[in-house]
Amino acid sequence: MTNEIQNEAEHEHDELLDDEFVSISQCHALAAQHFLEAAKQHGLAAEAYDAGNLYETHRRGYLAYRNQLLATQYAEMAAIDEDDEEFEDESSEADGH
Repeated sequence: MTNEIQNEAEHEHDELLDDEFVSISQCHALAAQHFLEAAKQHGLAAEAYDAGNLYETHRRGYLAYRNQLLATQYAEMAAIDEDDEEFEDESSEADGH
C-alpha cells in the first residue's frame, strides 16, 4: 500500500469515526475492507520474505496485523449493534408496542 493510499484510507476511517452514527452495514463493509487489506498485506509479507527482504516482511506484517485489528473492531461493533437492535425489538414486543 503506498503512503498516499494509506493516508487516504486513514482519512476515510477518521471521517467515519467523526460521524455520530456508523450504521451496521457500514461496520460490516469496513470490516470486510480491512480483512481484505490484511490478507493482501500478508501476501506481500510472504513475497518479501521469499525475496529476503526482512524489513519489508516486518512492515507488511505490521500493516496486516493493524488491518486485522481494525476489521475485528468493526465486526464487533456490527455484532453489538445487531444485538442491541434485537434486544430493543424484543423489548417493544413484550411491552405490546
